[in-house]
Amino acid sequence: MQPFTPSAQPFGAAPDMSKGQLKPQGMPTQSHQGEAIPLSISPQTQCPPTYMRMTTNVVPNTSNLLTKSNIPLGCIIHPMAQPVTADDRIPVVNFGISGIVRCRKCRSYINPFVAFLEGGRRWKCNLCSLVNDVPGEYYCPADASGRRSDLAERPELSRGCVEFIAPSEYMVRPPQPPCYIFLIDVSYYSITSGAFYVIVDTIKKTLNEFPGHPRTKVAFITFDSSVHFYNLKSGLTQPQMLVVNDITDMFVPSHPDDLLVNLAESKTVVEGLLAKLPNMFQGTQNVDNAFGVALKAAFEIIKPIGGKILCFLSNIPTVGTGKLPVREDLKIIGTDKEVSLLNPEDQYYKNFALDCSRLQISVDLFLTASQFMDVATLGTMPQFTGGQLYYYPAFKAEKDGEKLFRELRTNLIRETGFEAVMRVRTSKGVKVTAHFGNFFIRSTDLLALPNIDSEKAFGVQFNFADSNLTTKYVSIQTALLYTTSSGERRIRVFTQCLPVTSNLGDIFTNADVDAISTLIGKMALDKALSSKLPDAREALVNKCIDILTVYKTDLATNTSSTQLMLPETLKLLPLYILGLLKSIAFRSATDIRPDERVFFMSVLRTLPVSLTIPFAYPRLYALHNLAEGVGSVGPDGGIVLPPLVNLSSERLERHGVFLLEDGQNAYLWLGRQVSPDFMLNVFGIPIEHVDPNTIRLPRLENEYSIRVNNIVDAVIAQRPTFMTLQVVKEGDAREYKFLQYLVEDKTKTVHSYYEFLVNLHQRIQAKVSKK
Repeated sequence: MQPFTPSAQPFGAAPDMSKGQLKPQGMPTQSHQGEAIPLSISPQTQCPPTYMRMTTNVVPNTSNLLTKSNIPLGCIIHPMAQPVTADDRIPVVNFGISGIVRCRKCRSYINPFVAFLEGGRRWKCNLCSLVNDVPGEYYCPADASGRRSDLAERPELSRGCVEFIAPSEYMVRPPQPPCYIFLIDVSYYSITSGAFYVIVDTIKKTLNEFPGHPRTKVAFITFDSSVHFYNLKSGLTQPQMLVVNDITDMFVPSHPDDLLVNLAESKTVVEGLLAKLPNMFQGTQNVDNAFGVALKAAFEIIKPIGGKILCFLSNIPTVGTGKLPVREDLKIIGTDKEVSLLNPEDQYYKNFALDCSRLQISVDLFLTASQFMDVATLGTMPQFTGGQLYYYPAFKAEKDGEKLFRELRTNLIRETGFEAVMRVRTSKGVKVTAHFGNFFIRSTDLLALPNIDSEKAFGVQFNFADSNLTTKYVSIQTALLYTTSSGERRIRVFTQCLPVTSNLGDIFTNADVDAISTLIGKMALDKALSSKLPDAREALVNKCIDILTVYKTDLATNTSSTQLMLPETLKLLPLYILGLLKSIAFRSATDIRPDERVFFMSVLRTLPVSLTIPFAYPRLYALHNLAEGVGSVGPDGGIVLPPLVNLSSERLERHGVFLLEDGQNAYLWLGRQVSPDFMLNVFGIPIEHVDPNTIRLPRLENEYSIRVNNIVDAVIAQRPTFMTLQVVKEGDAREYKFLQYLVEDKTKTVHSYYEFLVNLHQRIQAKVSKK
């Protein structure tokens, strides 16, 4: 049996993502209904996919058509994304005392897709169709087509992404200053692993870069079996340490204003503390930590203002309120019962997170693990407060210190929005049915985000409020209200307007495989935690089968039973689904510890499209045969990268050297017969002398070393998560860590890519034959 016939582009080919990712569909193609797209809808007026990316750039006109297509209707929102191009830069608009123009019914914001009527005196909302009066100070004449003469001066009428400076009515209190409480474990494991020293050193070196100067506030709490507070009040000659030993009756031993201090005013005292801390806990033998108690103390200090609690923990909480049992059970890993280890042990930390969310407090959690940490339980804090989870298994400063330093520094200095809320509005007839990401839903559609930054993305799924749509277009608008580090209240608004179609082919023609795969992955995470991992894996495969079955039965021109029919826009869907199945988040295996799996689930939950795709299908580059110019600065000012290589062991060569990265980890694989010249030029030593613990390349004074280092540095720099380079030699015991990323290969539990396509084809054929 011939299961499929390859086309000019083989199904197993790696996507061309040497510059980041596949180019997204910018504008929907002309509808088969023959409807004209309004003049105002152009690539410039649509919100760029950098910020809001739809799974399909048309909307079916009936719920039956949406169900029939099996393509989920939704989007991935990346509200604080860094601009990719000049067109992505978000203009800032200040309406001043006149106030922001909004629909008085649905409260959507003025945008390029509204219609101006009566010569510009009134405007029709593109979401609810209500006709609103144009405020006198906003009036401008409009021609017969509704085009205002001031479009060039009005970004909110010509751009699908805009940021409004919020007037006072958008504030329930003055904007909060950036507040940071550092909650640092000083027990035995934190000290001996070196984590404590890296943390203190990073804060000390980053102190001058904290955003929000001169309003920024900081506080420090350290803990083992006791909790230690530090009076940092300006005017003191040195910090004062206050110790609470009785953790059964915790109290804050000083006025919060003496503990949470203005960094500019108390900088000398803060610097004095950071200089003293490394020597204060040397030689400790205290293995206990009262993390839950210290956490509550931090909450009491910061709750009047809100802000960030940055927690650093090296061992599972062992004493006091919030202590956790070591519940890891290796016997149930890989079974249906494994899901119990992926969900919280109790609700203490989740309830704490909800209290934090209510008071605009986010929790970032850095776990420098020495053993089982119960990430599933502790991870609920960043999940429900808009925070971030960092996990460093078996942390040792010599191998993981740079990663911790880089990621903590990035966390502290990156653009951050405080006390934020986000809402997605839709046209009449369409409704939001699910949200995915790190947040707490304060009401039916309002996401509470005490903290929002450039690394957080959100998935949104839509459905029909009615059985069919009567409009020709559907608008989706996202509004993020937040406070900048400098204390300015702003509203970031994204708007897209999509044509409605009655043609199934339009939905597939305008499908975005990257966005679809990202949304399906986030949906599968919810399935894994609410049911069990095998159900999530089956859901991923079934969704792929359902989509391709529709294409085969209703749209394919060649329905031969010997071919697996893939629509042009979705050719990579099976590859990405297979990649998700083989990722640590979903892979069926007995060697993945619960903490590790939960961490990668949390990563996938918040990844934007641009990072989900390499997470599912990592990048592989050959470094042993660089063409001329590769590894040097190109015309655009960036480093020219080698072409991508398929993720198959058949592409590996014994004399080859390959760099692999998935956005979280980076590996350099050395073939057993690698050229001695390469080793001499890049490592300076023969392959047999390479230390298996090597985590960086030497920088030697020769052209090839410079080019290889340029490539490695450029690949690592393009990801927000710092990736420590791990050198792996062919045949080493640790080689399996590299090989598990070769998505197209067969594993013990999952098909090879070819076998996966065969299996899909067989299941599609069986499904079609039953109809």
